[in-house]
Amino acid sequence: MRLSKKRVQHTKGMDITPMIDIVFLLLIFFITVSQVSETNREKLDLPELKGAEDQKKTSLVLNVRQNGQIVVAGNELEVADVAFLVGKELEANGGDPGLVTVVVRIDQRATCEVPNALVKQLASQGISKVRLAVQVPK
Repeated sequence: MRLSKKRVQHTKGMDITPMIDIVFLLLIFFITVSQVSETNREKLDLPELKGAEDQKKTSLVLNVRQNGQIVVAGNELEVADVAFLVGKELEANGGDPGLVTVVVRIDQRATCEVPNALVKQLASQGISKVRLAVQVPK
């Protein structure tokens, strides 16, 4: 005697596994990109000055520490090395210095010798878009 029949229910649905894979890949991508952008911005004590909080696209971010060391993407460089990096950026932009924008972030306790040397080097390479980063007071 059979008391119950086993019923197999076939539900029609969508397999969301590929969508979950894509979401995880996008998440990994954005985490990686945000970490790279934070690497370019060294922790410095910037001078406070009223200014704009714009985040325009920059080609190169140069950090000058209190002791005068130049740091680019976590690597300590000399002014001649910066000239080489700027030359590579110029080549990447077709040799047009108007397309290269450089942000110089200077610790407020640093002397002006290294930043002046950087700006002179950039000017000798034709870079006219040099921005100095400041801390906007709250």
